[in-house]
Amino acid sequence: MLRELLNAAPRAEQGDMQKALRALELYLEKLERVGPGGRVSPSRSGEEIPRLELWTRGFADALDELEESKFCAETFGRGIHASFVEEMSPEERLKYRRYLYFYKNAFIRVFSILDKLGYFLDELYSLGTGKVKARFSYFTVLRQMHDRKVEVKLEERLYELKQKYQEPLRRLRSQRNMEIHLLNAEMVDDMIRVKRQTHADGRQKVENVLQNLSDLALSFEMVCRTIAVVFDHTKGSVRTKG
Repeated sequence: MLRELLNAAPRAEQGDMQKALRALELYLEKLERVGPGGRVSPSRSGEEIPRLELWTRGFADALDELEESKFCAETFGRGIHASFVEEMSPEERLKYRRYLYFYKNAFIRVFSILDKLGYFLDELYSLGTGKVKARFSYFTVLRQMHDRKVEVKLEERLYELKQKYQEPLRRLRSQRNMEIHLLNAEMVDDMIRVKRQTHADGRQKVENVLQNLSDLALSFEMVCRTIAVVFDHTKGSVRTKG
């Protein structure tokens, strides 16, 4: 949809996103074949199929929205060259504002998808993470899987991905927290320190756009690979009647 607004060619599904969408598609096909006596996990029966189907289709839609936001951030980000906002032409400043909009939209969606995936895993495998932490994240669910020794092979693969992409995810999560959470004392201190470093001469310094886009691309890659791993594994737990 957003590509049309930018007069860009339609997306060709390929790479990690294609694998993730294919894993979701195959899982949905398996769910459709589950009869009343079938099971979708060691502890879940086929009676919950409609909800699982809805969640799975939601992941496909969310991936599409994330990729479109990433594409727009990259498109507008390529037009940012000035080191300070005050040095920008009106055209470049407009591109910068659009870049920021889609960049923020994208990194918020990265963690939204991961957290929804955490709730999916928590529900599917009856992890009871909510008893440990009322409002939990995907990373809390990974710890719960590890502590309870649930789906050990899956948890190990997901942990490897988490570790591999730890640094770009950490940087994006810090920005996400600044964007959407209430400010605590530590965050205020961070903001004051950054302001002192970047506004010493009264000008507004432009953040490292290339670094931000690289972190976003790597985090998108992590999300796609994580979804592919989860649904490839989960598909194997689906047992049709008989």
